[in-house]
Amino acid sequence: MEPRFIAFYLPQYHPFKENDEWWGPGYTEWISVVKAKKLYPTHYQPKLPGKLGFYDLRLTETRQAQADLAKEYGIYGFCYYYYRLNKNLHPMDKIIKDVLKTGKPDFPFMFCWANHNWEAKEWNSYETYKSRLLARQEYGDEQDIKDFFFEVLPYFKDNRYIKEDGCPLFSFVGSLTVPDIEKFMSIWNQLAKENGFNGIKFWGYTDQYHKTRNLLEEKHFDKIISCRLHPEDLKGSKIRKFFVKAWHHFIPLPIILSYKKIIKDLFSDEEKNENVIPTVVPNWDPSPRRKHWVTIWDGSTPQLFAEQIHSVLEIVKNKKNKWIFIKSWNEWGEGNYLEPDRKYGNQFLEALKTELDRFNEVDEK
Repeated sequence: MEPRFIAFYLPQYHPFKENDEWWGPGYTEWISVVKAKKLYPTHYQPKLPGKLGFYDLRLTETRQAQADLAKEYGIYGFCYYYYRLNKNLHPMDKIIKDVLKTGKPDFPFMFCWANHNWEAKEWNSYETYKSRLLARQEYGDEQDIKDFFFEVLPYFKDNRYIKEDGCPLFSFVGSLTVPDIEKFMSIWNQLAKENGFNGIKFWGYTDQYHKTRNLLEEKHFDKIISCRLHPEDLKGSKIRKFFVKAWHHFIPLPIILSYKKIIKDLFSDEEKNENVIPTVVPNWDPSPRRKHWVTIWDGSTPQLFAEQIHSVLEIVKNKKNKWIFIKSWNEWGEGNYLEPDRKYGNQFLEALKTELDRFNEVDEK
């Protein structure tokens, strides 16, 4: 198996009912993106889209252009965030319904259930906030678990849906928040077998691998997607961390971390385990959403991203499991995207392809 990169994909960039009700008619993530301000002299903001522009995901042509670009630069498929707050509330589902209905883009995909509450957040201190609950994530009874399966079954049956060993792949944002997750997985596995598959392969996502790995393994996930979004938690004394948080509780300044230093902590020997899938992160700056109260990875460049790609390919080269995730394809509100922007154009994508091509050439020899 050659390395296969899957990019998380946010299906947000279009007006829809809930956004209109909560944020005003016509709201999309682009509004936050264009309002972003510099928080310090060298801060790269606003980050604005390049060749794809301020797109509307309701357009088939837009989705096809994204897939064409991803494929050209070596990405295997997209992992669409799937929002199901309850059986009657599926925000943003128009996009994935259109993907199924139109057959476009002709590009591999899978789902990650974004199972969390929707909140209106007012950030007011270091990584804390006041919030107003907009919609609660609900978990139903056994019948609801079955209903959920049959909602996604048409996607599983689609030839584009990513499968392994005859099993559709399915992941969770809140891998440990689903009540009796083992029962959920058991029911879905049985229903999958009754509908022509060999079962489901469940992948648990975590951005706190060092804290949750044992629990995730105990729940018998097939694989664990490790995204080390908080590498700063792994270093420094408890006293230092306390003073950093206290400082930023009172002073409206971001925590600025060096991207060059962070990428050295995004992987460890643990990612070499067959049940662990590493994640690469091109950039991280959620200030468009959270204003001053953020942690920013400063100094991301295509050259440093290439170093990260090289490192992750070395991690997986001797593994059977060569899946790798990218966080993310288009999380512009978190400054976390691989799509072209106005500063770097396609250079991050080119870095990915160059390193992947180099790896495959060496591997073939």
